[in-house]
Amino acid sequence: MASHPMGGSATPPSEWHASTRVHTRNQLIACLRAGVIALVLLGILALIVLF
Repeated sequence: MASHPMGGSATPPSEWHASTRVHTRNQLIACLRAGVIALVLLGILALIVLF
């Protein structure tokens, strides 16, 4: 326990916010990509079932 300083992390708070924004943006892009893939697969499944 003594190896961790009580003052917090060595990363400044401004870098925390920047990395959080990048992380959130990457998550949004990943969710949009997953949604598009799901819609395409659902369309293919619908075509298989209907025809």
